[in-house]
Amino acid sequence: MKSAVDCSHPYWGDSIQCKERQQSQRPRPNQGQGQRTKQSQNKQQNRLKEDFGNEWINKEVEGKIVEGANVNVIRGRVIDVSKYWLKIAVDGQTLYLNKAYILSIKPAEIESGALGGNNAGGKW
Repeated sequence: MKSAVDCSHPYWGDSIQCKERQQSQRPRPNQGQGQRTKQSQNKQQNRLKEDFGNEWINKEVEGKIVEGANVNVIRGRVIDVSKYWLKIAVDGQTLYLNKAYILSIKPAEIESGALGGNNAGGKW
C-alpha cells in the first residue's frame, strides 16, 4: 500500500510514512549474514534462564500470595515446578500456585533451637 505523502516536500519529509519507506528501501544484508545473527541471538536466548523454580524443589519455603486485595503467607514444601505453576505440599494437602500471584518466596525460617545443642535462638 503506497501512501499519498510526498516525501520530497519539506513538511512531510520527517513523517512516519516517509521514514518507513526509507527503511524499506535500504539494502538488506546477505542471507548468510542474517542467519549468523539469528543463530547468535538464539544462543544468547538459550543462555538466559526463564526462572529459578528448580532451585526450590524439595525445599521448605514461605511465600506471599495475592488473593484479591489480600496478601496471604503460605508455608510448605515445593514438590514440583512448571513454567507457570508451583506444586506445594501444605499441611498434608497439595496446593498448586500460579506464579503470577506469588509476590515473593523465600526459604522457610529455622525455628529457634532447631540447630540442636545449646543454641536456643538467643545471643551467643
